[in-house]
Amino acid sequence: MKPRISVLITSYNQKTFLTEAIESVLSQTLQPFEIIIVDDCSTDGSQKIIENYTRNHPDIIKAYYHKQNLGIGKNRAFAQMQAKGDWLTYLDGDDRFLPEKLEMEFKTLQQHPDSKVVYSNFYSINEEGKRSGLWADKTPPPSGYIFSQVFSRSFPRNTLFRNELISSDCLKKIGYYDEERITHVDWDFKIRLSKYFHIAYCPIPLIERRDHAGGISQYLSKDIVLNQMLQVYNKNSPLLEGLEPEEKKYIRSELFRLFSRRADSIINHLLDEGHKQQAFRCYREFRKWMSFEMAAVNLFKLTLPLKLLKIIRYFNKPPESFLETK
Repeated sequence: MKPRISVLITSYNQKTFLTEAIESVLSQTLQPFEIIIVDDCSTDGSQKIIENYTRNHPDIIKAYYHKQNLGIGKNRAFAQMQAKGDWLTYLDGDDRFLPEKLEMEFKTLQQHPDSKVVYSNFYSINEEGKRSGLWADKTPPPSGYIFSQVFSRSFPRNTLFRNELISSDCLKKIGYYDEERITHVDWDFKIRLSKYFHIAYCPIPLIERRDHAGGISQYLSKDIVLNQMLQVYNKNSPLLEGLEPEEKKYIRSELFRLFSRRADSIINHLLDEGHKQQAFRCYREFRKWMSFEMAAVNLFKLTLPLKLLKIIRYFNKPPESFLETK
């Protein structure tokens, strides 16, 4: 029996790439039960493209248009609420499915009847659609009960899996996307998902994720992004209760290491730009997430005059950096 799969496409000012996204779903070897497109009040003419597809494919495509911009969390949650299929997956309006995405992932689920979720490997592509890398190009990512790995972001380059295919029953247990999240809506959702359900992995790359200047991470400041990550951590910390002490320690140590690196990067960037007061503010805000050594080093740098700090940085450059400036 053919599975009833709902594909949710969320769109916001992605006119340049939207046709490719929709076509990649229509071209699936296992056709979806429905394609739900939710436009978040685009201003670039995306609605005309969506209207053409709904007119040409009225039996499978349903479109919704928000009259004001709701943001990622609310837009994704709204899309989930419209799904009528027994299974659902999602696609951003600037990414692409490869033709066998639905078929291969559903076959993987059939091979792992204990799992309610499946994810696959994916390619990174640039604005022109050319592949620039493979997500899991070395050690295979985990599968099964992977709550610890998801919470601690223990995946290639601390980047989580994407576009997972999930049973609609999962939503009855964990709810929808957090409508209040500005960034890291996926991490928050996947933490809850992995807490209660086993997750299978398909090693075949079946998605193409596009990196381009229009992404949300390109226009939000790094300190806002880190604050969003900390909010996700604090919100979901109660889910750590009941874990073995070593497992809790592992999750917290991995995340503290990640937060520490992010905070250090923000402070150094602000100092490089000459924004010492902002760097002090960030230091005070993120101090508790840094290791003792990193906090001490950053405090020392913050006490130095900017001109002296630049001189020290210059002479601490690796040899190849001097060659590049000549």
